[in-house]
Amino acid sequence: MQRPPHKLLIDPDELFASRDIRIQDRRESQYPQLMRLCADFNFSVLQLQRKIFSHLTRKMVPGALEFVLAVHDDSTHYWYSMTPSMVSLKMLNDYAKRYEVDILHLHLFGDDDEELNHFQERGFY
Repeated sequence: MQRPPHKLLIDPDELFASRDIRIQDRRESQYPQLMRLCADFNFSVLQLQRKIFSHLTRKMVPGALEFVLAVHDDSTHYWYSMTPSMVSLKMLNDYAKRYEVDILHLHLFGDDDEELNHFQERGFY
């Protein structure tokens, strides 16, 4: 079972490589849901390759490629993933189609738990 969308910081120290896949420029996209979210709501599709520790070589080695739907925070210059990592663009497109309302709600209105934690820290609750 897939997890619902959640906003999670993408730590650049955990990555070997990443790139932004430009989907909004393609007229006949194979991934219409991703194209629509990127073009209409300023999302990006990132291809990530995380660092993993190899017990054989005792070094950090590149992991498998993964894809996430992400947003860029212009004030902090950090990327936040809005979806869990997927192994293919097709799987990410299917996930975005299934959870479109939840993704947009999270993007436009924020996370309810995040706001509650913020108010609790300030002593409102």
